[in-house]
Amino acid sequence: QQQQQQQSSADAALQGINVSQYVVINQSIGLFQQYPQLRQHVAAAINQAIKDIIAPVVERSVTIACITTRELILKDFLFEPDDAMKTAAHMMVQNLAGSLALVTCKEPLRHSMCNQLRGIIQKMATFVNEVVDQVTLDQHVQLMAAENLELGCGLIEKAATEKAVRDMDVALEVALLHRRQPGSPFSDALLHLQNSIRLLPEALRPRRGGLLAHQKRVYDDFSRLPRERVAAQQAAAAAAGPLGASDQALRAFNEGPNAPVQGQGVAGAGGAQQQGGMAAQTEARAVLDKCAQCLAKAEEVVLRSQQLAASPLASLPQGHELAQLMMQSRALVLQSPAREEVAAGFAQKLLRRLYDSSKFGRCVLGVEWLGACLSSLN
Repeated sequence: QQQQQQQSSADAALQGINVSQYVVINQSIGLFQQYPQLRQHVAAAINQAIKDIIAPVVERSVTIACITTRELILKDFLFEPDDAMKTAAHMMVQNLAGSLALVTCKEPLRHSMCNQLRGIIQKMATFVNEVVDQVTLDQHVQLMAAENLELGCGLIEKAATEKAVRDMDVALEVALLHRRQPGSPFSDALLHLQNSIRLLPEALRPRRGGLLAHQKRVYDDFSRLPRERVAAQQAAAAAAGPLGASDQALRAFNEGPNAPVQGQGVAGAGGAQQQGGMAAQTEARAVLDKCAQCLAKAEEVVLRSQQLAASPLASLPQGHELAQLMMQSRALVLQSPAREEVAAGFAQKLLRRLYDSSKFGRCVLGVEWLGACLSSLN
């Protein structure tokens, strides 16, 4: 019964979005030029891949986020008005739930997309009595999954943030009702918690005068935490050159009517300072996005043939495309004003590819190229 409720929540999250509008299909894949009807099946496969994992990911992320937020909010906002408590709870819980969902869904979603897409293409090939080379099939599947991964992650993250706010309201309702009862001052609630509060350090105990400025700032900062999909959207808009197909689809999805509400900016000098920080983050994200494009291009080059993938990096001729991509990514990092931040982000992407289950991270050339790229960042 619990699984059915989770799945119904997942279905409800997908009902408001026509995923087929935003699915990206690379025009270089000849299979879709030969069989245009395959496009609609790809959209269905992407949709099914999202449905397969959205329920458990959202449920787990929201549960953890709600429990954490509820315990902290009820303690810290013991002497604060109801509206302040709910506002802080919403900001905190949707950021926690969205971040948890984003972190936990990426690789399972990639795997689910690959399985669904591989099955669709194989069925189509069988139907038209055509033999599809396994290496070519894997390349096409990996490419389509990579181009639609951010779309799926954004949808799952959005579903988690929306459910987290709804569940948080339910979790806080009992506490708020108790506070609203006539003759039940805020101090009465403190009596119920005195045993556990007594064990807390002085700095963490709730004060009768309410939260101090630096304590409120902890919760205010949740409204200014940049979501990954928003930063990626801003980076794509600021980056030189035209937007790619996947960037355009992601941007259209994020700007749609179902996009989550972002926190309001800070007015005056504080707002200007915040905008400066966001501009720096946007610039760093733009550089990191270009580095990721170099990584994706290198993977495409390595997987062109099995013979090349099995070759050591040292055997490649001077000026090979892979060497150029490595130098290009290194130059992007070194020339970036936020060099350390970009280097750390790109190194994280390289390490993730070294330890994932993709062919690029397991073949000889792929492993050596990733290792050489990491070394070049020092």
